[in-house]
Amino acid sequence: MPYFTRTLDIAKTLCLQGIAAMFALLALAQCSPPSEESNQGLLFRYNEASGVSSLDPAFARDQAHNWVIRQLYTTLFETDSLGQLRGLLAESWSFSSGGIRAGIRIRTDFAAHQDPCFKGLVHAIDAYDVAASLQRLKQPATASPGAWLLEGIDSLWAASPDSIAISLSAPDPALWSKLSVPYTSIIPQSAITFYGAGLSEHPVGSGPFYLKAWQRGQKLVLRRQPKYPERDAEGQRLPYLEAVSISFVPDRQSAFMAFLQGELDFLTGIDPSYKDQWLEPDGQLKTQWRSMFTQRTAPFLNTEYLVLRYGPSNPDYLADLRVRRALNWAVDREGIIRYLKNGLGIPAHGGILPAGMPGYRPASDWTNPWSYRPDSARILLTQAGLLSTSGAAKPGLKPLIISTTASYRDVAEFLQSAWSQLGLPVEVQVLPAATFREDKANGRLGLYRASWIADYPDAGNYLMLYGEAGGPNVTGYPGLEGYQAFKTEQDPDARMAKAAELDARIHSEALLIPLFYDVSLRAWPKSWVGPPPHPMNELDLRRVRKASN
Repeated sequence: MPYFTRTLDIAKTLCLQGIAAMFALLALAQCSPPSEESNQGLLFRYNEASGVSSLDPAFARDQAHNWVIRQLYTTLFETDSLGQLRGLLAESWSFSSGGIRAGIRIRTDFAAHQDPCFKGLVHAIDAYDVAASLQRLKQPATASPGAWLLEGIDSLWAASPDSIAISLSAPDPALWSKLSVPYTSIIPQSAITFYGAGLSEHPVGSGPFYLKAWQRGQKLVLRRQPKYPERDAEGQRLPYLEAVSISFVPDRQSAFMAFLQGELDFLTGIDPSYKDQWLEPDGQLKTQWRSMFTQRTAPFLNTEYLVLRYGPSNPDYLADLRVRRALNWAVDREGIIRYLKNGLGIPAHGGILPAGMPGYRPASDWTNPWSYRPDSARILLTQAGLLSTSGAAKPGLKPLIISTTASYRDVAEFLQSAWSQLGLPVEVQVLPAATFREDKANGRLGLYRASWIADYPDAGNYLMLYGEAGGPNVTGYPGLEGYQAFKTEQDPDARMAKAAELDARIHSEALLIPLFYDVSLRAWPKSWVGPPPHPMNELDLRRVRKASN
């Protein structure tokens, strides 16, 4: 099988080329790297309010887990701060036989972290580890929520110690991107055998850091992996940091105060509890903090929306297209950005695809983009029989129940106010995070707040949420006509066009209520050079260091 080295320039296919330009400018702002001696003993501290329950990459189900797994493990590919896919463990790769055969040659300089399972020997990651890791992810017995990534793979095996062969059921242009997702992190075969389910607490990877200590619910400490092979442009071995400390304070206001007091070195995201202490109404850092902290904002691939449950709908009138469109027309998305997000975000106007994703179209390219039209909403609700001609709700009308967690209560109450002004009965149900996840997974919520951060920069990662029944589609919607043709389309331009068509169908049928496309916010003290921005808000700590005086 022929091999050739490729760098997939995802940025060329992004609709908003300005995103790549912004990332480039921010990357250039990072000063020249220091000497290794100047970074000895450096500790970087951040808080993870959501907590971490497992260090097994097979269960890296959300951003909190992904950030830790990225430090501990290596994937075949990674997406850099410019949105470009590059080989990490993979050295070269290719498709053949019309796209249903694939081959990957891997690097031989990645060493696993020292561990008793190697009996004192140094273990270099090889193709047998890659095959064992991906086969484990795919096995039903593992019960990984990321198994869907490999559904299109019929078989895979180590063709030699440094090469992997893959047989696909159909061409999959997104295969390389899928193999950049933390779920697909590579675990040494001997560690899989030795620890089994114990990998949840005893990770064995080849990433830039290894696990030093973990007290559940309190703190997790990572130490620098001295044999990590990646180097900077000057040839210095990465990472610069000696250690990373992650605390798990669930109260975001308390964590924010710890950041201001110098007890943490990193702030990410913005919470309603402190947003007005930190930001001006236009999203700029308040004047009082500008001499002390550096703030960076950048678009990233995340859609915030409301899920509507199908089959059956709850309440049943959500099955009526007129009602779903009415709810969309009644949302003042610009108001959400202005009043709740301090100007950070892009009002949603189309389907599920976020700004920057291939297939996304700006509002000006839509014939009838979502906007704030409450009068149109009332007409549709009257036509659907939910409101009388006088605007009153019909007797006995079941209330809309918006389910959410405490962190997003403000958005839910904003929507409650908007829909109540139409005359609809609306309730907000605030659930504990664990209960919310369980009820959502079991289909017990009829209308709930959700967000989808891209696992990889391909439109299929969003369209799969409605494309076909089962798998990541938890809405009960039976699927989109034309989705299978999109999945196997190998021509980039044709694939983008098909993605736009499917997104338009999602919009036309009002299958969801999109709210906004997100913007990441990161901040750190002036004494640090922080992590680079990332189109999927990933955390790369390899080049974090103290700033030069």
